[in-house]
Amino acid sequence: MALENIGYVEAALGGAAVVYFLMVVHHWWRDRNAVIMAWPVVGMLPQLLLNASLIHDYANEILKKSGGTFVFKNPWFTGDSDFIITSSPSNIEHILTSNFANYPKGEEFREVFDPLGDGILNVDSDLWRLQRKMFQLWSRRHKKFVSFIAKTIHHKLVDHFIPFLDNHSQTGLQVDLQESFQRMITFDNAILLTMGVNPTSHWFQLPQVEYQKAFEDMQKAVIQRHILPQSFWKLQRWLKIGGEAKLAKARKIFDEFMFRCISLKQEQLAMNSINNTKEEDDDEAHFGMLSIYLEEKEKPYSTKFLKDVAMDFMAASRDTFSSSLTWFFWVVATHPTVETKIIEEMKQYLDPRSTSFGVEELNKLIYLQAAVYETFRLYPPLPFNHKTADKDDILPSGHRVKKKQRVLMSFYSTGRMEEIWGKDCLEFKPERWITEEGGFVYVPSHKYPIFNGGPRTCLGKDMTLIQMKVAAITILAKYSFQVVVGHPISPSLTVTMGMKSGLVVKVLKRCSS
Repeated sequence: MALENIGYVEAALGGAAVVYFLMVVHHWWRDRNAVIMAWPVVGMLPQLLLNASLIHDYANEILKKSGGTFVFKNPWFTGDSDFIITSSPSNIEHILTSNFANYPKGEEFREVFDPLGDGILNVDSDLWRLQRKMFQLWSRRHKKFVSFIAKTIHHKLVDHFIPFLDNHSQTGLQVDLQESFQRMITFDNAILLTMGVNPTSHWFQLPQVEYQKAFEDMQKAVIQRHILPQSFWKLQRWLKIGGEAKLAKARKIFDEFMFRCISLKQEQLAMNSINNTKEEDDDEAHFGMLSIYLEEKEKPYSTKFLKDVAMDFMAASRDTFSSSLTWFFWVVATHPTVETKIIEEMKQYLDPRSTSFGVEELNKLIYLQAAVYETFRLYPPLPFNHKTADKDDILPSGHRVKKKQRVLMSFYSTGRMEEIWGKDCLEFKPERWITEEGGFVYVPSHKYPIFNGGPRTCLGKDMTLIQMKVAAITILAKYSFQVVVGHPISPSLTVTMGMKSGLVVKVLKRCSS
C-alpha cells in the first residue's frame, strides 16, 4: 500500500469507530431501561457470552424482569433470526398441547441435536410414532415391567454401590457422588435397560471411561450450539475447530461403542435362539428395549437406526437419572429436617428385612415422592426445550412467532415462578406437594413441565420415579452424606443439568435403631 494511502485508511477506520460509538450511545439511550441492551451489529450476544457459565440463572432473571417471555436479538451479520425464550405456563401449554402440530422438533432442532440421529428425542411424524409405539409395546410385553425396573436398580446398588459407600465410610475418604453415580450406576443401568446387556458380566469387555467422557463432550458441544449463533458453530464445524472438532471426535468414539454393544446383543440373541432359550419376564437377556427392534425379521432395521434408537434411550435414562440423584442427595444432605421425615416414613411403611420393593410399598412413600418432585422443580433434569414454528403464530402472551422461528422454553424458570409457587418459590419445601389430607398435590404439566407435556409427555416418567425412590431408600437406609465445606454448587453447562463441579461429600454410616 502506498504511504499516501495509509492516512486515508486510518481516517476511514477512525470515522467508522466514531460512527459505531455514536450508534452505541444512541442504542444505550434508547434501551437504557431495557432488560438487555441490543448492541449495534452484535445484538445481545455479548451479554449472553459473558453469562454463559450461569446461563440458567441468567435466563431466569431476564424472564422475571420481562414478564415470562423475551425476544433475544441475534447479531445482524449472522443472518440468524431472533429467538423467543419463555417460561410462561400459558405459552408452554400452547406450544406443547393446544397448538402442538405447529411446533414440531423441526429441521433446525434436528441439526442442533444431530448426534441423536433418528432417535425418538430428535424426530417427528412417523419415526416418532413408531418409536413411541415400540416403547409402549416393550413395557406392556413384560408383565413385571415396573417390578423389574425396581429390582434392577436395587441389585445394582446393593451389589456395587453400597460396598463402595461402606468402604468410604470406614476410610473417611471423600467421594464425588455425581461421578460415582455415573460411573457405577446410571451408565451400567442405561446399557442394561437399553440393550439387555449387563456391563458387569465377564464377557462385556468394553472400557467405559473413554465412552462416558465422549458422551459428556457431545453434551457440552450441543449446549454451545444453543449459545453461539448458528453461523458461528457451523463455521467451526466446516473448519473442524473448537467445540465442533471435539464433538466430531466424541461422536466417532461413542458411535463405535454403540455399534459394539449392538453387535454383542445380536450375538446374545442368536445364541439364545440356537439354544432355544425361552423368554422370561425377569430375564435380563430379553428385557432390553432394543430387543423388540432386533426381533423384527421381515423388515430388519438398519444398524445405524438401531444405534440412534439406543443412543436416545440411553441419553434419556442415563443422564436424567444421574443428575436427578445428585441434586436429590444434595438437597437432602443440606436439609436435615427433610432427611429425618424421609427416614421416618421409610420406617413406617417399609419392612427393613425386605430385599425388594413392590409398587404398593413405593406408592405409600408420599413424602419421599414430594421430595423428588421438589428436586425436579428446582433442578429439572432437562432445564429447557426448544421448538421451531411451522407457521406464523401468536402466543397467549401476545408475542408473534414467525415461521421457522425458534422458541426456547425454560423449564428451570417455570419451576421458580412466584406466580405459580408462591413467595417461597426458591425454597426446597416438599410439603407444598402434600394436601392437608396427606394426599399428593396435582400440578398440570404446563406449570410443572419437568416431564414435558401434551403428546410428547415423557414415556419414562414412571420408570424415573421408581428408580429415584428405590435409590433413595436403599442408600438412605444405611448412609447419610456431609457436603464438604466450601465445595462449589452450580448447574453444569450441559443438556441435562448436572453439577458443574460434581458433589463432593463425606459418607457417614447411619446408626441402626
